[in-house]
Amino acid sequence: MKIADLLDGLDLFKDFAYPELEVIGGFLQLQSVRQGATIFDEGDPGNYMLILVEGRISIIKGGEHGGQLLSHETPGRIIGEMSLLDQERRSATCVADTECELLSLTNDNLKRLSSTHPLIAYRFMFCLARLLSRRLRRVSGMMADLLGN
Repeated sequence: MKIADLLDGLDLFKDFAYPELEVIGGFLQLQSVRQGATIFDEGDPGNYMLILVEGRISIIKGGEHGGQLLSHETPGRIIGEMSLLDQERRSATCVADTECELLSLTNDNLKRLSSTHPLIAYRFMFCLARLLSRRLRRVSGMMADLLGN
């Protein structure tokens, strides 16, 4: 299966035509991860994001009293996008609950996409910003609910 086929239908890429998905797909790598594997640890350097194609992943935040499960991620979810953008260390640990298929986009490949296909890269970054904005709104709502109780 082509990477463009894996991207087609994902929310992040809904505004892209199939030929544009083929271009983006040329900058992504497909990787398999075995069940139970740590994909990255909180505090690790980050220079890539992941798209979960198949499987389930747990996102765990460390703390004084051990790890706190933040979420279970399912196919179509974007993981690690903050580190792709800001090059900061990972803010949580990512563990494969099942065997997983992931697509990765490194910062270097994002820069290559930007120099060879600037309009596609701009639109991708805009879609990523929209995704981050939705997540921030959701977390802000959750925080307001917690503080209001």
